[in-house]
Amino acid sequence: MNDPLLENGFGDDSHLVLQLKNGDPEAINQVVDRYGKPLFAFILRMVEDYQAAEDIFQETWVRVIRNIGSFRGESRFSTWLFQIALNLSRNMMRQMSRRSFVALDEAAELSEDPDVDADKVILAQKIKKLVASLPVKMREVIVLRYYHDKTDIEIAEITGLPQGTVKSRLHRATQMLRGKIEGTELAVPGAEVE
Repeated sequence: MNDPLLENGFGDDSHLVLQLKNGDPEAINQVVDRYGKPLFAFILRMVEDYQAAEDIFQETWVRVIRNIGSFRGESRFSTWLFQIALNLSRNMMRQMSRRSFVALDEAAELSEDPDVDADKVILAQKIKKLVASLPVKMREVIVLRYYHDKTDIEIAEITGLPQGTVKSRLHRATQMLRGKIEGTELAVPGAEVE
């Protein structure tokens, strides 16, 4: 087995990538089933516009299909996928930079579920607004780390940044969020900021 996809331990993704490269139409359905929800959530958190997120989501899959032959397996498939989505999101944010972002009203969806605690929904909305208020470079690393559980190495691969820069941005973004939280109702009384 000299296939780098298999040698690098890509697990189930290696089989799907090979199927995609061979033009298997069922493979795209399987990949979308596996990564669709987290990918869309990532895009939406980046652009903060539901319609734009849908467009980027679709274009990401078009580019995956079109460029799967260039995927060499030097990183995880999911890293490559999120990198495509991040680049498209950055392009869209540049185009939208003069317009105000329209946030998705997640509370309306969540409030229909009687098991969801209203306080948690409100807290999640406030945190989402704080994250959205970060500069794009800071928001990227926070969203990848805390919403998508990516490691420093994975964030570096997705963003194309050195790992040290990722760590620095995560630290600065965390400090910025702490500063924004202090003096608000989100602040925990008696908690010390590190």
